[in-house]
Parts: sequence; C-alpha cells; structure tokens
Amino acid sequence: MKKVSLATILALSTVAVTGAFAEGGFQGPSVQQPQQQPQYQQQPQHQHQQHYYKDDFKRGGFINSNQSVSMASEANSWLDDQYIILQGHLVKQVGKDDFIFKDNTGEIRVEIGNKAWRGQDISPNDEVKLYGEVDKSWEKTEVDIDRVEKIVK
Repeated sequence: MKKVSLATILALSTVAVTGAFAEGGFQGPSVQQPQQQPQYQQQPQHQHQQHYYKDDFKRGGFINSNQSVSMASEANSWLDDQYIILQGHLVKQVGKDDFIFKDNTGEIRVEIGNKAWRGQDISPNDEVKLYGEVDKSWEKTEVDIDRVEKIVK
C-alpha cells in the first residue's frame, strides 16, 4: 500500500512538473468549463441617490453645549490645540485661506479651508459662528477653523 501511494505521488508530481498543468489550468477529458452568458440584470434604482465624498465623515462628534463663545481679545490666554467658538464677522481675506475675524472685543487671524465653508457664501455683513482649534506659534496666535456657520436672523 505504501508503494502504491508513493508511486501515485511520484506520478502526480512528475505530471505537474512536465507541464500538464500549463497555462489555463488542468483540462481533463471529463472537465468542461461552463459557458458564461452575459447577464443583463437591472440594478435596483434608489429614489434618493446620495453621493458621499472621502472626507464627509472625517469629523463629527460631541459638542459641549455649555462651551461659551470665546472673544478675540482673549487670544493671549488660549492654549495651543484648544477648541474654541468665535462669533462675529469675517471682515477681510488676507491670504488664500487666511481671513481677519472681528468681534466686539477685537480682531484675530483665522485660517479657513475649503471644506469648512460647506457650500455657504459669506460676506462681511453676515454674522458667523466659527468652530476651530487654536494654533500657537512663537510669533503669533491663529485659529484653524473646522466649520463656518452662518447665523440667520
């Protein structure tokens, strides 16, 4: 029995090495590949097709409702990476993504990327609420804005 098993293994390995399993795989006399028919199935149609983009779900989470609005005059007391809310007006664009924010107490420079606008058009006459993170460096304090919210009265 051992000799028969060894002979079978030897025969199979010889066949594999010599190319019986060449390109396309082993095609024995009784093996037939099923013919693939093109399938024209109608895809289910959705009534409300929603398109999502790569960064649509990047941010989100709990916002502390007790968090008060910060004032521009308090900029010296803010900590690096502190999350703040500002309320006032964007009065001037000073760079590609840099703006001057003004409230009743003063002005501060903010950086607002394209995603933060969320499709809104804002003018200097519009009151806004800005949600962002403080970015302190050696020379200046700036706020990186994550979300711009237009206040509708």
